[in-house]
Amino acid sequence: MKRRTFNTLPFFALGLGFTSCNPFPFHSDSPPRERGIELTGENDSNSFAAQNQLNWMGHWLREDKREVLVREVAQEFSFLHQNIALKLKFWQQLNLAHKPGTAKAIASAIRSGKLDWDIVWLDEDIYTLVSEELGNPKWGEQHLVNFEEVAGFTETQKPFIIQDPSYRNQTGGFLVGPYIEGYYHALFYNKNVAAQIGINIKYEGMTFDDLLGYAEAVNLYNRQTKNNIATFYESKDWMTLEILFQNLVKSEILDFKEAKSEVGSSEKNAALFKTLQALETLGKFNPLIPSHRENNWANTRHLMLDDRALFYVNGTWMYSHWHGMDAQKMSKIVPVELPSFQKTNHYLGGYIPTWGVLKNSKNRDSAIKLLMNWCTPKVAEKWVRYTRNPTGIRGNLAVAESGIDSFGEFQSDITARYGANVHYSNYTGYLFGAKNRNLSKVLHQQIRNLLAGEITAKNSYQQILSKIQ
Repeated sequence: MKRRTFNTLPFFALGLGFTSCNPFPFHSDSPPRERGIELTGENDSNSFAAQNQLNWMGHWLREDKREVLVREVAQEFSFLHQNIALKLKFWQQLNLAHKPGTAKAIASAIRSGKLDWDIVWLDEDIYTLVSEELGNPKWGEQHLVNFEEVAGFTETQKPFIIQDPSYRNQTGGFLVGPYIEGYYHALFYNKNVAAQIGINIKYEGMTFDDLLGYAEAVNLYNRQTKNNIATFYESKDWMTLEILFQNLVKSEILDFKEAKSEVGSSEKNAALFKTLQALETLGKFNPLIPSHRENNWANTRHLMLDDRALFYVNGTWMYSHWHGMDAQKMSKIVPVELPSFQKTNHYLGGYIPTWGVLKNSKNRDSAIKLLMNWCTPKVAEKWVRYTRNPTGIRGNLAVAESGIDSFGEFQSDITARYGANVHYSNYTGYLFGAKNRNLSKVLHQQIRNLLAGEITAKNSYQQILSKIQ
């Protein structure tokens, strides 16, 4: 990976105070009607099943060019299949409560046999939540199309999606649809804030000691200038500093297969304790934004753009969020590699399915055709260009995004350096074993308390171990 240096020269006349803005600044009007696609107002929650109508539960509403791509695919499909009436509704338009609400709706439809949708929003989290609703982790075998059995599908996915069993294991042991969305996790920094403090942030090879140095510099700057810049933005409803925690733990496990396996070990316990000690040390520099226990993520994700914090840890999907909010302000945000204890040949990221097809839906064959329309080099290249994220769909990509902006360069560099060796888990099985994969809430609370200086690493370690079966 080429080393890059981003300019952090001081900027002029940009205040550090809070500025109010619309927390949902993407276009909020109901989208226009498009040829061949019946679109509905956002408050229409009525069932929309019809005998000869392909019903698609959409995702990425108000997520900048992700939504644009969904609508482009819908338009092209309708043009190519003018005998099929396509109705696209996003989950927000169905008044569903994000992933839990979507899972409840899918489970209810399966129980009743009243299938309002042909294509449903379905990723690893939603699949798991439906499993809990139905009490059956293998529910997909009976109720979802196995896309590995769809002619030509496996050739459209990147080889590691087909070869690595961890992707099947996300959704009950088979592939439920195309792996459109890829992502990498990053440490985002505000280059204007870094310049104001007088520090240069490493683009790659950042160690935990480097991160401590940055936190110490912010803390010293605040004391000397009476400012209140946070080292990290954080929110009450999305604990993203768990990503930093996970990367530090996994950087102690050099073998990629071992790092992602849902098997506990003494090596992982040692990595856990070392990471807890590191976070305790980091907590001595008051790194969290003071409002971290009150911040609603959707309403405060703009604070990084408003120079309220130096760092934010999250996935590269933040490009779509921030670009849709304020493209000019987003230009001062730079993604860099997450800090680690030591170099490894693996990184935090992943590839996930976005939709699945209900096996017993009225328009199953048409639904399969629509999702296969996503599985083309043209769509893969649009995805990377529009979102600055990788994709699991094969394309004719030859570092097409390198040089466009810092997000494009980051995506290109991480892909070149780590290839298929990326993994991230929303669950804790990678650390405590498969029987203890649902301890995320416990872990998140310990991370927050450590960074707030409210607990020692030793006590935190003991409390965590007391929860392990």
